[in-house]
Parts: sequence; structure tokens; C-alpha cells
Amino acid sequence: MRLPSLKDDFPKPKLWDLAALTMLALGGAAMVANLLAAKNTGPGSALSGAQTSLFAAFGLGVCVGCLLLLGKTSKEGTIWGNLAAVGGMLVGLSGVLLAAALWVAA
Repeated sequence: MRLPSLKDDFPKPKLWDLAALTMLALGGAAMVANLLAAKNTGPGSALSGAQTSLFAAFGLGVCVGCLLLLGKTSKEGTIWGNLAAVGGMLVGLSGVLLAAALWVAA
């Protein structure tokens, strides 16, 4: 009796799946950079409006890019690309909200 191979059951990631995963990683890196920039400002000082606009625009770009990638991965990709694209949309929108919250709180 042979055990089933798990290697054959999982679909291999395609190009669009990797693009969605890259966008998810970029959105996460932008959120970490935003938190570090807010943490490194001294007491009584705040992030500038330009920095906040940059982080918010980048987060919005990640969100919209992942939405476009979701359309592509749902057509040609696997479930991994769909999950990464939806995660990237959530991370991108969360980055926009984080940038706005840090700007208002400071």
C-alpha cells in the first residue's frame, strides 16, 4: 500500500500568484516603514503632511494594484494568488488608515 503524495495535490504558483504575493509584501513593508517613521519622531513632533500623503498614496496604490491582480489571478492563477491578492488589498487599505490615524493622533 502506497501513501498519497501531497506534492501532487497542491497547485504550483504561477506568475500572477507571485506578483500578488510581491504586492502583499510591499504593502506590509510600507506599513512597517510607516510605523517606524512614526516611532522615530521625537515627542511633540509629528509626521509631516508629505510623509503621510506618501504613505497613504502608496497604500492606496497597493490596494488598487492588488484589486487588479485579483482579477488576473481569478482568471489565470490558483487559490494562492487569490488569497495573496485579497490579503494585499486588506494590507493596502489598512496602510492608508494607519497613515491617516498616525497623522491625526500626532
